[in-house]
Amino acid sequence: MLGGFFNRWYYGNEHRPDLKEEDIPKGGAARFFDVLRNHFWKLVQLNLLLVVFSIPVVTIGPALAGFNYVLRNYSLGRPVWVWSDFKDGALKNLKESFAVSLINAAVGLVLYVNFKFYSSVPLATIGVVARYLVLMIAFVFVLMNVYIFPLLVTYELRIRDVYKNAFIFTVIKLPHNIGIVLLCIAIAIVSMLLAYLPFFLISLSLMGLLVNVYCRSVFYQYIDKKVEQMKKEQDVDKDGAQR
Repeated sequence: MLGGFFNRWYYGNEHRPDLKEEDIPKGGAARFFDVLRNHFWKLVQLNLLLVVFSIPVVTIGPALAGFNYVLRNYSLGRPVWVWSDFKDGALKNLKESFAVSLINAAVGLVLYVNFKFYSSVPLATIGVVARYLVLMIAFVFVLMNVYIFPLLVTYELRIRDVYKNAFIFTVIKLPHNIGIVLLCIAIAIVSMLLAYLPFFLISLSLMGLLVNVYCRSVFYQYIDKKVEQMKKEQDVDKDGAQR
């Protein structure tokens, strides 16, 4: 009995028929709830992996890369093997994800130091304006982090291009970004109210899945769709040249 339970926990339910491609929701809330319903225990495993391997600054970058790589695959409807995909995502993006973790830590430290400094400025007006400016930059940077790791594990981009694209998406999708961040905050607050237990078991995976399903629709609209169109145009040009 217990053996069957743990097999389902690790491998999934063997009695559930495989979905056909046309039956897989393409994105949005339907895709989120489809993954949540069919892969709940794997999301728990993924959550535990992130908690165990997230040593601040040292391994948190690669751990987040592996975490987002798994969730990116779920958002695309691809087969997932949690541990091996987590490991592959972390190793493939090892240097880049470590660099991102250092950059994020450095930016967070600089913003904190500046906020504390301007809080002690004697001239009230200058101090207030500077503090609001720092808070606004911090707010934009938090929104950028919705895209940074999904971009990193999906496309071969230089670090500066990851941040540039994350900033562009933050600006053009600002209301949606704020909504996603507020939903993540709501999940975090519920976790706190329940003595942090969901945080260690499922909350991180829920927030990550929410972010990756959302990012998939944005990437398709602004990147993948244009790449597909360019490929079609190139194929047409090649056919024309051959004739």
